[in-house]
Parts: sequence; C-alpha cells; structure tokens
Amino acid sequence: MTAKQLRSDNGFDFTKKSKVSVWVSNHPYADIPDDYFEESFSKKNTRATNQWSKNYLMRFFRPELMETNGSHSGTVTVKRAAGECSFSKSFIQPLLSKANKNKISEITWIILLFEYEYSGKLSGVMRDEYTQFIGAFSYEDDADSLFDIEE
Repeated sequence: MTAKQLRSDNGFDFTKKSKVSVWVSNHPYADIPDDYFEESFSKKNTRATNQWSKNYLMRFFRPELMETNGSHSGTVTVKRAAGECSFSKSFIQPLLSKANKNKISEITWIILLFEYEYSGKLSGVMRDEYTQFIGAFSYEDDADSLFDIEE
C-alpha cells in the first residue's frame, strides 16, 4: 500500500490484522498532561483519537485493541513491560531485537496497539514529545503472555 491509499485529511489508516504496533516512553507517566490521552470518539464510539494519535498522524485507533503497561515509579525493562501484555510470546523476540537495535532497554511505559501496522516511514513521524515508535510486529492471538501479570 502506498501512503496515498492510506492517507486522508484526518491522517493514516494503518489497521491490519495480526499486527501489533509498539511505542515506548522514558517520560514519567504521571507527568504527561491529561489531554495527551483524552479521547474523542466516533463511529458508534468504537474509534478514538487523542493528542497521541494526532501526533502520529493516525486517522483513529480502537481503544479496545490497546494495552499499556509500565512502572509507577522508576523504569522497567522492555521485556518485562511487553511480556506482561497479551500474546507477547508471539512477538517478544522481534520486539526486543528492534529495541536493542535502537539502544532501548529500560522504559517507564509501553503502548501496544493490536490489529494495527503503524509506519513511521509513511507518516514521517517516529517520535513525539513523550513516546517513540519501536515497530510493528506479527502476533498470534492464541499465544500466551510471556509473564504472568503481577498484582
């Protein structure tokens, strides 16, 4: 697909089955303004936009396909943050390889957007003030999480 096929006045549509797009941050979650995450809904309240999605030129995202994880204080490894998320056994190795290539090992939090193949190459946006795009990876929806979630 070309950018022209994906692009509209409202941004790009990067929806794609069996893909997960991953962003990370080293910025303390508590220090990020609420309006960065404040969602506006459309399409019968199934599609959302917020400042984060607008920064990355996304037309919309589906909140029910998003997972976030991280540390309330300090940092956590990419492996731990992603490994506690759904289906992580199926994409953890390519994610860790890409993170290592970008010299990212410790983060404060992570965003996973399933059924979405974001492309920084097409959008021209790889980072904003608070997050950095790592990559889009294939995943299997019957895979387990790498780690059990700590309570």
